[in-house]
Amino acid sequence: MIARGQQLSLIAIKRCLLRGLVLPAFYVGSAMAADMPVKAPPVTAAPAPYNWTGFYLGLNAGGAWGYSGDPLTTVACSPATFASTYICTTSAADAAALAAAGTGSMSASGFTGGVQGGYNLQSNNAVYGVELDFESLHLRPSRSVSGTYPVGGIGISSPFTINESASTDWLFTARGRLGWAFNTLLVYATGGVAVTDLKASNSYTDPTPAAGTWAASATKAGWTVGSGVEWAFSKTWTAKIEYLYVDFGSVTANGTITPGPGYAQAISTKTDLTAQIARAGINHKF
Repeated sequence: MIARGQQLSLIAIKRCLLRGLVLPAFYVGSAMAADMPVKAPPVTAAPAPYNWTGFYLGLNAGGAWGYSGDPLTTVACSPATFASTYICTTSAADAAALAAAGTGSMSASGFTGGVQGGYNLQSNNAVYGVELDFESLHLRPSRSVSGTYPVGGIGISSPFTINESASTDWLFTARGRLGWAFNTLLVYATGGVAVTDLKASNSYTDPTPAAGTWAASATKAGWTVGSGVEWAFSKTWTAKIEYLYVDFGSVTANGTITPGPGYAQAISTKTDLTAQIARAGINHKF
């Protein structure tokens, strides 16, 4: 039989042999594992860039600021006959005072909103397009001025009042668009034709009493330029903000001031109108 001391020695020898075999194998395995290539994660394809090409239809709403820079009133003093020149009878200075009072600026603000539709064509980052829109456009600039004739005379009272106004109710534009796409963001300039029905209304009173009204209305084809930013927040929906400057030109109203039977004073007023429009919109792309 093996003595107890010998058994302990054999056990110690076995443990040393195991350590000598296992530890080197562990280190070799670790080194081999470190040298093995790591498996790469699966590659995810990048999303395709947004394409702006296509038809669209949408709605918009915003504010408009109208300005009539120089309603020009002209008092006709030729031919200078007593029956046909009520204001000019006493002095041409009275006619000049009335014309000056009837010449001046006026402004107003209002709501605008409507529908738009168009088509875009994208080539690389450049985007070309055309857009039509029809809007409600309520602008009512007006002014009222009282003056005093510098001369006056028989049949003519010194004070007088002249009223002027312009108005629109709708707006149609046909515009080209040229933009640059930053994937889902489009920055663009726009310009084209702007059409509205421009109305002008004028009146005169004095204590004589003399009074007169003269008005005009015409469908005017003017022009517009502007710019905007549009963002595609989904494959089929975009949102935009836009600024437009619109010039409608002018209309001329002709009329008379009559203090009584047999007397009439010819008078006319030329009224222009421009507008600045800021609006936001949403479009559905087809």
